[in-house]
Amino acid sequence: MAAALACAATHAVGVEMQADGLSNSAEYIAGFVRYVHWQGEEQLHAWNICIVGNLPAEQDRAYAGRIVRGKPFSVRRIDAEATLADCQVLDLTAVDAATTDKVLARARRLPILAVGSGSGFCSSGGQICLHLDGAAAADRQKFEVNVSAMKEAALGVSARLLTLGSSRTASKGVP
Repeated sequence: MAAALACAATHAVGVEMQADGLSNSAEYIAGFVRYVHWQGEEQLHAWNICIVGNLPAEQDRAYAGRIVRGKPFSVRRIDAEATLADCQVLDLTAVDAATTDKVLARARRLPILAVGSGSGFCSSGGQICLHLDGAAAADRQKFEVNVSAMKEAALGVSARLLTLGSSRTASKGVP
């Protein structure tokens, strides 16, 4: 049953599995964009993905040619100090905890979907926490959604996404 749930969650957000059973963050992010809504998104020409850290070039190529809700993806690699104004999504899966905390503090209350790795990411105020390593895929959820952080960033989230992952609310003082 757990294997079926993990598989269903992975494919329902539009993720293609790699041979090792894991997918890179780009595959997940492309799926998440389908279920997250930004105010004024109809005025966007593309979904702007800002990558912080040293992810392989395959991450950028994973977005090429994809269209989600009528818009293509645009990928920009930025450093931790760069402006976040044009980002709809921050991929923080390849940065350390100190850098993550610094970027999340700047992104807080901005309409930006921040995606990172592990439960600690959600505890720091990230919106979606991926669990792509460690335990066998069948033994864990692939991602968590921090509902409190989503609300703080004024992002709408489909109930469908919440049923595919696990949702959580933050402790007092942390989104």
